[in-house]
Amino acid sequence: MNRTEQARSETGVRGRVVGIVGHLTAVGGDEGVAVDHYMATTAYVKAVQRAGGVPVILPVVDPSDVEALLDAVDAVVITGGRDLDPAGYGQTPHPQLGPLDPVRDASDIAIARAVVARDQPTLAVCRGIQILNVALGGTLHQHVDDHMRLDQYNHDAHTVTIEPDSRLAKIVGTETLGVNTLHHQVLDELGDRVHAVAHNEQGHVEGIEIDGATNVLGVQWHPEFLRHRPDHLALFEQLVSD
Repeated sequence: MNRTEQARSETGVRGRVVGIVGHLTAVGGDEGVAVDHYMATTAYVKAVQRAGGVPVILPVVDPSDVEALLDAVDAVVITGGRDLDPAGYGQTPHPQLGPLDPVRDASDIAIARAVVARDQPTLAVCRGIQILNVALGGTLHQHVDDHMRLDQYNHDAHTVTIEPDSRLAKIVGTETLGVNTLHHQVLDELGDRVHAVAHNEQGHVEGIEIDGATNVLGVQWHPEFLRHRPDHLALFEQLVSD
């Protein structure tokens, strides 16, 4: 019995435990004093729950602690968030680069490398797909126009085309999928073992799979906001299925 199974047995928890990668945010208290909290968007929690999993928030940790963190969960969602520091992939900052969080970058990159090495069931979302690519030696386009459509966060903003023989196509059940778009960066050079399996109309990579890590998948859109649709919820269901 592994650590996760033992903990589940002791606590009575049923269903696969899905670790949702969090971020550190200062939140104002009753006395007006900001206190640091580890947080993740509620949409990820709701998507994991709807898929039948048990969601837990994973804190930002020192890279040396990542293995122990991943031992505690069955599957992982690498979440969206701030732009990656371009120093991590050998570039200087673009004028439209957003706020950075190098400490989270280091933790997330260590998580990405570890889940690939373990072939641990993982869904990397938005920033997550970018983390996964950079962790494996790839690069990013630091800015693209007209891809931050907050007004359509839970509607189709454009369509992606998915390779018919890909695992992604099998999961969502289609080769063309309407998705939202809540990013301003996209993948550029693909990292080692990274295979692009979905693209948008402009040719940007929207989905990746990893050679030799068949349980690890990345998408550029935010399926957690589209969890009311079976094709998008399926991305979370595959994390908790046998």
